[in-house]
Amino acid sequence: MHVSEPQHVSREVRRTLAALCCVALALLMCSCAAASRTADPNLPRADAPAYPLVLEASEERREKALAAWSVIVGEQPAANAPKPELRPVTATIESLPAALAAPPRMPKVGAGEARTQTDEETRESLRRFVETAAPLLGLERRAPVAGETERESTLGDLSLVEVADGPNATKLARYRQNPFDLPLRNGFGDIEVAFTPDLSVTRLKSTAVPDTERLRRAVTALRQGLAQDKLAASLLNRTFTFADAAGNPQTRAVANVESVVVRDLVVFPQRRAGDDTRLELRLAWELSIEGQGAPLVVYVDAVTGEQLTPAA
Repeated sequence: MHVSEPQHVSREVRRTLAALCCVALALLMCSCAAASRTADPNLPRADAPAYPLVLEASEERREKALAAWSVIVGEQPAANAPKPELRPVTATIESLPAALAAPPRMPKVGAGEARTQTDEETRESLRRFVETAAPLLGLERRAPVAGETERESTLGDLSLVEVADGPNATKLARYRQNPFDLPLRNGFGDIEVAFTPDLSVTRLKSTAVPDTERLRRAVTALRQGLAQDKLAASLLNRTFTFADAAGNPQTRAVANVESVVVRDLVVFPQRRAGDDTRLELRLAWELSIEGQGAPLVVYVDAVTGEQLTPAA
């Protein structure tokens, strides 16, 4: 025998089904509308890193720098050797201590202590010294790329620019850090090593940026979508401020699009005045503004549009 379902239960089920259909239809309409809209390129992407990029001061970074210092001072016990001056946040060496009993020495390469090193041997001495002092210089080991040994990966982002003659028979080696696909500006990314014929290091200074493996990924993500095709037009009638050779404030207005020359997209590290705890890294357009007098080089934040002031 067939037993029919109670009438009130049937009506309740129908109401529930009807409500679910309405919800499903509303969701479908919203989804279609969203898919039909073109994404606004001016809105921040959900996957973009926070801006500006921030490098925080680290006690661990400072300890590693001082540990490297204790290695390169050689026979002098770390407890007795005066500590070098370290830069805020990055903990890279600013200068050798004046009261150092004996300067650090680069390793000798080649047979015979009395024989003068060849240029190639000198470059190898420099490479070994820089590798040993890496944490003090703000350099870090990364995963080797194709054709590169693990030892070479420490200096993979570093290029030897020149070895020039200095005063009193010294030589000065200048290195340039290239951790990003974009050049570093505002005084960052340089390493200097001055040394005598007996390979004693008389000057050691670094403005390299540490923690570049993490920062590199963020820089790559941020630069996506940045274009310069309409940049000059957006600066029309804008006034830039700068200091002249005497330190007096001056202004220059962008009179026409042709007066703006886009030189490069760069990474512009900047430390806020009085803040020794963090370094901000910004993407910036390096511009040359033509006008009365010599061309003016200015930096404009590629994300916010504000003018950035280089360190003195």
